[in-house]
Amino acid sequence: MTTPLARYFEIVESANIGPAGLDALRDILADNVLLLHCGEFVQGRERALAFHHRKAAKRRAIKHTWTGSVEADGSITADWSEAVQDLQGKEFLASGHAAVTLDVDGRIAHLNLSLASASDRARLLTAKHMQVWTIPDPGERAKAMEDIYAENFTFMEPEPDNVFVGRDALNDYISVVQQKAPPVSIEVESYYQNREFVFFRWDALFPGGKTSVGWEVLHTKGDLLERIVIFSPNHEVVTENLQ
Repeated sequence: MTTPLARYFEIVESANIGPAGLDALRDILADNVLLLHCGEFVQGRERALAFHHRKAAKRRAIKHTWTGSVEADGSITADWSEAVQDLQGKEFLASGHAAVTLDVDGRIAHLNLSLASASDRARLLTAKHMQVWTIPDPGERAKAMEDIYAENFTFMEPEPDNVFVGRDALNDYISVVQQKAPPVSIEVESYYQNREFVFFRWDALFPGGKTSVGWEVLHTKGDLLERIVIFSPNHEVVTENLQ
């Protein structure tokens, strides 16, 4: 039996032949699907479709392998891996975990592809950092933070007072953001690495069509992040609802 997750991977790989094949995602995604993709996320079928078209435009080919199981309630869990060839022919390897929840019509209502390892260190650190912000449970989030943030790291936002020191302080702040100012989507536009620094740009969409862009500088210490500094010309879109 072909599961919705298997069909999802097949459709994503169809872009190797041509981008038109991605339109078949409409048949397997629920109208208000939540797609969490290695730290990035979008809400809604059409946004998810546009997300995959943008990804496909940046690569020459992609191949997936996975092993999974279907639970009694119809949900699907799996371990997955992918090999991606970019437009210059460079190969990128990644692997992680997948969790799928279906709606009453058997369409994907929630798809979470989390990244656990990757050949591109900058992409891996960016994804692990962003994935933390998508975890709703503070306890689960605290555990995930140990794998990416140094114990006494510093998080700095554009507002002068928004400086958080330590995992616990950031964990509490993430809870506030998720409750009061949850975005509709966040996508990574680009990312780069220079020695112990990673620099990336994100584009965010909020309810009411409000948008925000930001650039983050990640200062690494080994495989952990020691300092994060955010720059954004319109960060008030994020903070205006946090007061």
